[in-house]
Amino acid sequence: MGSVSGGSSYLTLRLLCANAVGMIGFLLAYLVAGEFPVAIVAGVLVGVIGYVGSSVVVEYAAGADGDRSVP
Repeated sequence: MGSVSGGSSYLTLRLLCANAVGMIGFLLAYLVAGEFPVAIVAGVLVGVIGYVGSSVVVEYAAGADGDRSVP
């Protein structure tokens, strides 16, 4: 799962990101295409992309512990 260690909490964060992106992709595809099967496929594809892209969110969350200082 990349260079971030943290176990299931980061997996949960990645799955939540993928779920949210997938739902938005599904709704947008359904509104545009108007066909349920097209919307399902688009939602799954966008959800997979969201899962892969959520590594950025996980890296940010992992680095938020002590890397940032307030002047």
